Amino acid sequence: MLDSIKRLTKHSFIYGLGHIFTRSIGFLLLPIHTNYLDTDIMGVAALLFSSLALANVLFGYGMDTAFLRYFILEESRNGKQKIFSTAFLMVLSTGVLFSLVIFLFPADISRMIFRTPAYPHLIRLAAGILLADALALLPFLVLRGEEKSIQFGALKFVNVLANLLMNIWLVAGKKWGLTGVFTANFVASFVSLLTVLPVIAAWLRPRFSAKTLKDLLRFGLPYIPSMLSVLIMDQISRFFLDRMMGKDATGIFSASYKLGMFMALVVAAFRFAWHPFFLSTSKQKDARKVFARILTYFILVTGGFYIIISFFINEIVTLKLFGFTIIGAEYTPGIPIVPVVMLAYICYGVYVNFIVGIYLKKKTASLPIVTGIGAAVSLAGNYFLIPSFGIMGAAWSAFLAYAAMAASLYLYSRRLYPVPYEWVRIGKLVAILGLLFYAGTVVFADSRVLVRAALLLLFPVLLYLSRFFTADEKRRIIRIFRHAKP
Repeated sequence: MLDSIKRLTKHSFIYGLGHIFTRSIGFLLLPIHTNYLDTDIMGVAALLFSSLALANVLFGYGMDTAFLRYFILEESRNGKQKIFSTAFLMVLSTGVLFSLVIFLFPADISRMIFRTPAYPHLIRLAAGILLADALALLPFLVLRGEEKSIQFGALKFVNVLANLLMNIWLVAGKKWGLTGVFTANFVASFVSLLTVLPVIAAWLRPRFSAKTLKDLLRFGLPYIPSMLSVLIMDQISRFFLDRMMGKDATGIFSASYKLGMFMALVVAAFRFAWHPFFLSTSKQKDARKVFARILTYFILVTGGFYIIISFFINEIVTLKLFGFTIIGAEYTPGIPIVPVVMLAYICYGVYVNFIVGIYLKKKTASLPIVTGIGAAVSLAGNYFLIPSFGIMGAAWSAFLAYAAMAASLYLYSRRLYPVPYEWVRIGKLVAILGLLFYAGTVVFADSRVLVRAALLLLFPVLLYLSRFFTADEKRRIIRIFRHAKP
């Protein structure tokens, strides 16, 4: 069991770095965007970024999920090349078609997203971004499937560096505003595509199998409603806020949401390594016990990050980089949503843990029902909570949606593939985290940093006193401390 968990931890860390490089661009750009863009302009950017996220699902139409499964399970190189070639040629042809439609009708699409035809130049940039991202998708999945996590991380870093440098030049330097933001994204996407051309050249052959395509689509298409539902939970609040409160509130919410997305990066690091891991680990005799223990450790790690960020969020946002705070003064009213957003992403990570049964039993057709429940909760939550609670209502809607989705998946998957999750240990862990969160953010919220830092030291102490650790874990912890001694 330990060797399996070590392997997952290693690849989670390295894939996490690669994905963190990509997703952290939003965080890295906060000092630039929130100090050079007004809140209403930031609201426009948020709406287009949310639209890009939704459109990416349509450009990939579940091919990524299906490709990874069939590519990993295929043993021969010729078979892998046939799978890659079929999938890539399909994504290429549909990607060109979709992008052409967007490019030719920018004013209509601008009106749909922004309620005004005033941004056709941004829509045309978006068409290029979507095409480049779609073509780079499968090569990056090959690197994941072959567990080339270091190369994966290095190429993701190149993408982030290009995006960051272009934003510094165009937004901070040349003051291009929104045009600079999306031109930078356009350049970074094509740089990323260029870096994976060697992977494409190594696997692409003049082969197209109708049977392979049919298998890929049969497995992958059911994921489209599921992925769209997840994105609705994550992104739809921007559109509700825009219609109910205006673009200023949308911009403030979006900026603060990115601070909460630190937890999304942790969850994404886990998710990237989780699928290949549980597919291979499922063949072991103790697979279910391994999966159960991983959920416990997942909540332990994410819970630790949660209280650390929650305790020191005000200090984090006032930290200065190159003379700028991480978030501009206009955007600070959104900071209270950060702990709620992080909690929502932890719920999403729990959902990712529960997906084992549906995946192994090939019941992906049921996913739209599970994620549809979460999407319905999100839509209802935004509609009813935003008028009364503003941006905090939007944040709580995300949490309720992810929690509902995780609970629904657990109830369904335990019948397909029962896993003996360690609910007693998890209950102790959640209770301790809740106690510490209340102490650090309510009782001692206005105290000095050292007081809150001291509270963090109580975390392992309370875990020990509650008998959270197993006898084997205690022995391992003692050995670690002994080796750490000089």
